[in-house]
Amino acid sequence: MSRMLSVRQGSLWVVAVTPFLLAAVVHWGRPPVPLAISATPRPALAFDQYLVDLGPTQPMLELHGKFRFRNRGGHPVKLTTVEPSCGCLQPLVSAKEFAPGEDGQILLRMRPANESPGKKEYYADVKYTDPEPREVRITFKLELPERGIMVKPRALLVYQLSGEKTVQELRVIDSRDRPARIKDVSVNSPLIGVELGERRPGETGGIESIIQVIVDGQVSPGRHDAVITVYTDDPETPEVRVPVIIQGPRTGDVAKP
Repeated sequence: MSRMLSVRQGSLWVVAVTPFLLAAVVHWGRPPVPLAISATPRPALAFDQYLVDLGPTQPMLELHGKFRFRNRGGHPVKLTTVEPSCGCLQPLVSAKEFAPGEDGQILLRMRPANESPGKKEYYADVKYTDPEPREVRITFKLELPERGIMVKPRALLVYQLSGEKTVQELRVIDSRDRPARIKDVSVNSPLIGVELGERRPGETGGIESIIQVIVDGQVSPGRHDAVITVYTDDPETPEVRVPVIIQGPRTGDVAKP
C-alpha cells in the first residue's frame, strides 16, 4: 500500500514540473536576442584643452588663449556663435565650417591696458551644429600685474541728444617707476575730436595723462561706434585702444544746433 502511494506521489510530481521543464528547454533552444540600446551621439568637436591658464603675465599689448579642436564626428560642423563673458574678449575663429576630421582653432584675445590688475577668469560659450545643436564652454584665466598702463574709463558711452558738443575725459595711468609717455592720440570717426592734455601725478600714485574727447553736437539718429587709439613710447604697450559708443537721437527727433 505504501509502495503504491509513493509511486502515485512521484507521478504527480513529474506531471507538475513537466511544463516548467518544457518551457526551459524551449527557452534555452532559442538563439539569444540582442538588447536594443539607444546611445546619444557624442558631440563632434573635441578640444585639446577647455581651460587655458596663463598665470601671472607681463605687460604687453595683447594677451590671448588658444583653443584647438577637431571634428571627430561623421558630419560637417558649423559654428553659429562664440559668445564671450566679457566685452573685453575678442574671439577669432579660424573658419565657420569644418569637415569630418578637420582641425580648427579659436583665439580669445584681450588687451590688458583696459583692465584692472589682479586674477581674471573669462569664458566663451561656443555654439555649433553637427547637425544637432551643441554648446561647449572654453575658459581663459590669467593674472594681470599690479603695475602697468591702464585707462579709465575703459570705454566711453555718450548720449548725444541736445545738439551741443559733449566733452569727456580719458585718463591714461602708469604706476611703474619709469612711466611711459604718450606720443600721439587718434580716433577713427569724424564725429569725435581728441586733444592730449596735461601730464600730472595720479590720484592713487603713478603718473596720469589726460585726453580730452570732444563729441560733435550734430549726430545722426542711431548708434555710432568708434575707437580712440593712444600711442605710447613703451615697447611692451605701444598702443592702447578705447572703444566709444555714441547714441544719437531717435529717428524723427532732429537735434538742433
